[in-house]
Amino acid sequence: MAFRIAKCLDHLRSQVDDRWAMRRKGSDGWIGDAQHATTNSDHNPHVRDGATGVVTALDITHDPRSGCDAGVLADVLVASRDPRIKYVIWNKRIISGDAGPSAWTWRRYSGRNPHNLHVHISAKGTKSKYDDVSDWALPGAMPPRTPSAPPPAAAVTRRETIERGSSNKRDVRYLQKLLGIAIDGVFGEETEKAVKKAQVDNSLSSDGIVGPYTWAALIK
Repeated sequence: MAFRIAKCLDHLRSQVDDRWAMRRKGSDGWIGDAQHATTNSDHNPHVRDGATGVVTALDITHDPRSGCDAGVLADVLVASRDPRIKYVIWNKRIISGDAGPSAWTWRRYSGRNPHNLHVHISAKGTKSKYDDVSDWALPGAMPPRTPSAPPPAAAVTRRETIERGSSNKRDVRYLQKLLGIAIDGVFGEETEKAVKKAQVDNSLSSDGIVGPYTWAALIK
């Protein structure tokens, strides 16, 4: 069976290559290997366009030295609320697009591959979505679709992402200071509630996870 990559993902890959021409591609991928073939992975050409199979998944290598930081890319794609997104996987977390489940809310990902060497983007299996070649939102560029917040400054994107239970007490204390709550270095229920309120106040997804966009909103 003939197969191809979804045009929207091929366009995303071209945008990424243009944006970071010197990026490494060791963990890039789209068509699944023998192991993927035994699963329901979107890396398999399950979607059919006539007699041609369509792969609706793309992996982009995490290469922060070149500027292609997979975590920041994931955050920007999610913030753009692009309707083509089925789900995104990055660093042991998964988030679904507007079709859900738990739309635009990060969840823990327990698959065999932690996806810490690349970010995985899956497109919806509808032709009007997977073959839509509109530009994607990318870090450091004015996005064609209005995101929920402007891309965070480079200095902010280098700050560690933290969430409930995080052991980074230094950043947790700084976060608590920014939130104006009791400073104890413990990211517990009260800190999470304050983060979610701040996210709502800044038109961000209220997932309680402090990533580049939330840091950018708090550090003013």
